[in-house]
Amino acid sequence: MGNDLVKRQYVGLVKPAEIGALLRIGPGPLSVFWSNPSRALHVTGLGVAGEGGGDVTWLSKLPTRPPPGPWFGGWAFDDARPWVGFDAERWVLPEVLAWWDGRAPWIAAFGAAGTSAHQLEQRLAAVEEVEPFTGSIAASLKVGSRAHWDRTIKAALKQIDAGTFDKVVCARVIEVEAERDFPERAVLKALEARHKQCWSFLVRGRDGRAFVGASPETLGEACEDVFCTDALAGTSARGQGGSLMNSDKDRREHRAVVEGIRESLGPFSLTVTNPPSPTVKVLANVEHLFTPIRATVKPGITHLEVARALHPTPAVAGRPRAAAMAWLREHEGFSRGWYTGAVGTMGPGGLTLAVALRSALLDGAKAQVFVGAGIVAGSTPESEWIETERKSRALLPALGVHDA
Repeated sequence: MGNDLVKRQYVGLVKPAEIGALLRIGPGPLSVFWSNPSRALHVTGLGVAGEGGGDVTWLSKLPTRPPPGPWFGGWAFDDARPWVGFDAERWVLPEVLAWWDGRAPWIAAFGAAGTSAHQLEQRLAAVEEVEPFTGSIAASLKVGSRAHWDRTIKAALKQIDAGTFDKVVCARVIEVEAERDFPERAVLKALEARHKQCWSFLVRGRDGRAFVGASPETLGEACEDVFCTDALAGTSARGQGGSLMNSDKDRREHRAVVEGIRESLGPFSLTVTNPPSPTVKVLANVEHLFTPIRATVKPGITHLEVARALHPTPAVAGRPRAAAMAWLREHEGFSRGWYTGAVGTMGPGGLTLAVALRSALLDGAKAQVFVGAGIVAGSTPESEWIETERKSRALLPALGVHDA
C-alpha cells in the first residue's frame, strides 16, 4: 500500500434511472455499496470495469450532482494480516453505477477507453431489478473465547504499565451462522435504515465474499486544499453521555487519539485545528466522544497521501503506532483484514474515506463480526468486553441476531 495509483483512461455514459430502488439493481451481486442517509447519499454498483484509478471521459451530459467517486475501494488495517481474496489496497470502477442525486435516481455505465456509447447503452439496457428478500433472517452466534480476551487485555495493560505504549486497540471476532445465505441487500438496507448518520458500505472481495458495515467515523474527507477527519474514541451506552464526558479514562483515551491525529497531519499541513473539548456523538446503540479535526494541506500534497499517512489512527491501532501495531500482530490472534482499514470513494470531486468499523465479513451463510476497544491505563477486561458487546449490536440485528 502507498504506491501511486496507475492512471488509465475510461469512458462513461449516464442517463436517468428507471428503477424502483437502487438496492435492486442487477442481475448479479453488488460489487459496491456506499450510503449516508444524513447526506442523501445512496450509491450501488455492479461488476468491475477497471481497477487502480484513472480518468473518465463522459460520452453524455452529467446531471447537476454527478456520481460520487466513481472509484470505490480502500485498504486493509495491516498489510501483515490480510484476508484471502482481499488486496492490501484496491480501487474499482464499477461497470454500472446507480445513485441518488437528492431528487432523482441516475445510472451510469463505464468501460475502457475506446468503448462506444452504443456498447455502454447496451450495458445499461441489460440492467434489471432483482426481487428483494422479504423473509426473516434467523442466525446464531458464537461470541469467542472470553478467557483469551481477558489474557490479551491483561497483557496489554502490562505493556502500558511498562511504557511500551499509552494505548492499544484490541479486537475480537464474533462468529455468526444463518440458516441460509445472508441476503446482502437486505442486510445493507437494515444497516442503512438504522444507522442514518453512518457510512454504510459493501466491498466485494476477489473471492466473492462481501465486507459490509456502517461506520460512524470519517478517516478523511477532502475537497480542494482542506482535509477533514474525526477523532472518535471513548464509548458508553446510549443515554450516558454525561458520565462519558466526566470519565477520566475515556477523556484520556480520546485525547490520545486527537494528539496522534494532529501529529500525523502535521508534516502535510499548513494548519491543523480542532475544538478544545470533545462533544458526545449519539449513535443508534452507543455514544462516543467526538472531535472534528481540520487541516489545510500543503501545496503539492495529495489527499490520498494524507489519508495513507493518517492510517491507522490511534482510535483503531494505538499510540505510539509502531509499538501498538507490532504488539497486535503478535497477540491479537486473528487477521483483521479490512476491518479498521479504510473504505470509501475518490474522484474529481475529492476523497471520502470512512474507518471500516461496525463491520462484518459475509461468506454465504456464515459471517464474522468484528468489534474492538481502546485499552489505556484504567481499562479492565470486563469493562472492555462489555464495550465490544455494545458495539456488536450495531451489526447483529441486521444479521438476524436479536437476543445478544
